[in-house]
Amino acid sequence: MNVLLTCVGLRVDVVSAFRAALARHGSGGLVIGTDSSTIAPALPFCDVQVQAPPASDPGYADHVLATAREHGCAMVLPCSEWDLVLLADLAPQLAAIDCRAFLPAGDATRRCVDKLVMADFLAAAGLGTPRTFHPDALPADLRFPVLVKMREGRGSEGIFRCADRRELDFFLAYTHLPSMVQECCSGTEFSIDVLCDLDGRCLDAIPRSMIQSKGGEQIKGTTIDDPALVEVGRSVAETLGLRGPGTVQCFREAPDRHEVTDVNPRIGGAFPLPLAAGGDFPFRMLQLAAGETLAPRLGQYERGVTLSRFFHQVLFTTDGASTLPPLELAEGHDQ
Repeated sequence: MNVLLTCVGLRVDVVSAFRAALARHGSGGLVIGTDSSTIAPALPFCDVQVQAPPASDPGYADHVLATAREHGCAMVLPCSEWDLVLLADLAPQLAAIDCRAFLPAGDATRRCVDKLVMADFLAAAGLGTPRTFHPDALPADLRFPVLVKMREGRGSEGIFRCADRRELDFFLAYTHLPSMVQECCSGTEFSIDVLCDLDGRCLDAIPRSMIQSKGGEQIKGTTIDDPALVEVGRSVAETLGLRGPGTVQCFREAPDRHEVTDVNPRIGGAFPLPLAAGGDFPFRMLQLAAGETLAPRLGQYERGVTLSRFFHQVLFTTDGASTLPPLELAEGHDQ
């Protein structure tokens, strides 16, 4: 039951969780990690480290297939946005070598990656989302403030808040990236970590508050008791056709109205929080990869678990060796 994690980058949390899940699963499997950088922090934590070409390289797909075949991988999971669409399109070829790709089908993945297409899809499906427009199709009744956002944004890259039409025209002329215009939400923001099986049925949905974020990544947050948000996560995940992990971001604009602003069809940046709250996504994905049928556990998670993140580091030497400086809590503090 070897697991292929691509573009591992900073995702030490994901690599470590899969290694622990494999040990519990008892299959003797290994984590095969790939990245285009030999000093990606997560690579030394993988059982097998593979340097890959950049996801933009024409040979990237062949490299993924060759790596999965060489190591007998039963499943593949992307750790970043860089290769989402490519892996989604590659899923049938991976299935032919008994390797399951844990992400939506190609059209559904493209729908999530292109935020304007996703907003139109959600609105057509009757799911709440802020009014969102192509820059060339702005309505006369556009309600300010609005955001100029990259259609294929990552984190908080390429987002500009505009208080009026003058600022909107400036930032639309300023950005060189394909963008969209989205009316701002005024409510409270939440994220919901979801896991769907390979048929698109939602198995888990764990909502969390957004206490603090930097660069689009959550730094502090708490799992909360909120059945309405669990249902938002389930309905959005199943409507979009997610498979595997995903993150739904929304604003509560009224007690019974939630507007979805983003859906990422990959394991979330704040993954340690749902994991600590009982959302054992890696182990459940191993079960799915082994062909097991799992029952939904919607609402079955621990409330009140709080995440507070910090920076740590891996040190590399010129001979390729790596070390992880130890961490210690102050005397008298429990982990």
